[in-house]
Amino acid sequence: MLTVKPIQSKNEQEELCSLCSATYNVNSFAYRADDGKFIGVCQFRFDNGIGIIEALKYAPDVEDWEAMIIMLRTAMNFMFRCGIDSSYFEPDSSYEELVKRSGYRPNKDGIFEMDIKKFYTSSCH
Repeated sequence: MLTVKPIQSKNEQEELCSLCSATYNVNSFAYRADDGKFIGVCQFRFDNGIGIIEALKYAPDVEDWEAMIIMLRTAMNFMFRCGIDSSYFEPDSSYEELVKRSGYRPNKDGIFEMDIKKFYTSSCH
């Protein structure tokens, strides 16, 4: 069974980011996804009322895009509950398709963005 949980320990967050080749940020929040084994990490922060996804990374030898989307949507939901209206994500090219499947769209500068408020308050999504 898939579980997505917030990472409570900064030591654990740093260890999992390292395992997934993500740059650890002590000032960021993070979630982990597991299904009996570690699947990946999502690290994000708030900056001037905007949610910034810093990393959405698989664990080594894992590729479960559905679990990653669920983990990303969990982070988005947390942002929404905290009053964040929009989110940005600048993925590396290997994660671009995953980010698109999650509902983010590139803006004119090539940075993926989403109106989180609209996503969670519209009748259809």
